[in-house]
Order: sequence, then C-alpha cells, then structure tokens
Amino acid sequence: MGFKYQRLLGYFLGFILFYAPFALFQKIIFFAFTGKWQQLTIHSLCFRIQTEHLLDGKLLLMSLPFIACIVILLIVTLFFGPVFCGRLCPAGAFTEYLSKVIPSRLQISWRTYTEIVPFRYGMLAGFVILPFFDSLLACAYCNFFLFDLFVNYFVFGYFISLSSSMILTLFLWAGLFGIFTKGGRGFCNFLCPVGAVQNLLYSFSSRLPFVYRLIIDRQKCIGCKSCSLACPMEAMVIEERKAVNCVHNCILCGVCISKCPEKAIRYGRKDDEE
Repeated sequence: MGFKYQRLLGYFLGFILFYAPFALFQKIIFFAFTGKWQQLTIHSLCFRIQTEHLLDGKLLLMSLPFIACIVILLIVTLFFGPVFCGRLCPAGAFTEYLSKVIPSRLQISWRTYTEIVPFRYGMLAGFVILPFFDSLLACAYCNFFLFDLFVNYFVFGYFISLSSSMILTLFLWAGLFGIFTKGGRGFCNFLCPVGAVQNLLYSFSSRLPFVYRLIIDRQKCIGCKSCSLACPMEAMVIEERKAVNCVHNCILCGVCISKCPEKAIRYGRKDDEE
C-alpha cells in the first residue's frame, strides 16, 4: 500500500476511533471502567477538556475514564511522539487535504513572517492558565468538534446551529489557517492545545534512546528542500544545506519521509541512528 493511502487509512481509523456513531476509543475506555458498552459521542472523552485542567488540579477530580484518556494520549506520545496529530486526527487532515485545491501562490507561509513555536506554546500557556480565572476555552473554538458537526450534517442530516465562537473557529480553521495556509495545518500550529502539549512532551522525550522519532541522515541529505516544501506543519527547514526538523511542531505525519529523494529521513529510535 502506498504512503498516500496509508495516511488516508490512518485518518479513517481516527474517525472510527473518536467520532460517532463509532467512537470506539471512548467506548473501550468506558467499558474497561464500567463494564458497559455505551453509545457515546465525541464529547464523552475530550482531550481538550483534560488538557485545559492539567495545572488547576481539576483533572484529578474527573472520573477515571477521563483521566485514563489523557494518560493514554501522553503515554503514546512519550514512546511514539505526536502521532495522534500526524496519523489519526481527521480534523487536522481535513484542512490539510482541502488546502491542496488552492494554488500555492495564494497561500501564506507563516514561517516566513513569524516564529511559529512561541505562538504555539503561548496559546497552550493561556489555555491552561485561564481556568484559574474561571474562564474556559475547551469548547469555544474546537475544530475537532466543528468537524464532527459538519460530518453529522452531511451524513445524517442533523441541523447545525453555530455560535459566534464556532463561526470564528470555522473561519480560522478552514479559511485563514486552512485553505489559505501552506500545508493547511495553521490551526494545528497556532491554536491546538492538544497538539502543543504533545509536542512539549515530545521535545523532551525525543532525547531518550527508546523513543521513536524522526531521524535525518545528514550524510545522505543533499539539502534539496523537498522535505521542507512538503511539510504541512512547516517544521522542516534547511540550515547549512542540510534538513533540520523542529520537534516543537513536527507531528510525525511522514510526508517528509515519502518526499525525500535520497531516503535520508526515517522514523525510528535514537538507538538505531548510528
């Protein structure tokens, strides 16, 4: 199976795992703790809500399924990196593929105008600090939920009622940071707290020998920019004629691996780097 179809299969699997009417991930977690196979929605276990309460202590007051949900995400990230974003998240994939219909000359390369990583972590900091001031953002600008709304509308004919925050989210997610952004993943880069917390963990864990990460063979790399031009997160850059990967916003989607003509990039453990 070609790389393109492997990615599509991964996002389809993500849809089955997290979105109704399947929501297999949520159902399995609830079944493990309650012994009941329930009909669940995307709200039943939401990574954003747990992320929002990482610092204020309310996470520990949640039910065990909710705590288990974020623990599983962090454990997977610890060993395999932010593969949830790069291999499973349908909401991020949707705008990435949608952006391909717009000519590149009409799209913004945000890396050209600003440093992406400070904005990424700045947004995460605000997201987890706001609960201390009785303010919450988890459901206010959720592209994950917005994607669920549109899927349910087109598949099941459900009526969509959008709040002003959801309309703004639609404009940012699918518009400015979607089709008009190079790679279509601007929302993932700037506004997704779940992705940011995964990359924060990955930035530390990727130094460990047993963690899977992106490995660049500098001997093979010819600095052709194929990986940099193809990266949907603009995480690949060319420095001193060699490719360099930014672990702070790389989502391990594997696009750079497939585009490298010299096979100088791979996904593996640090132990295997030599």
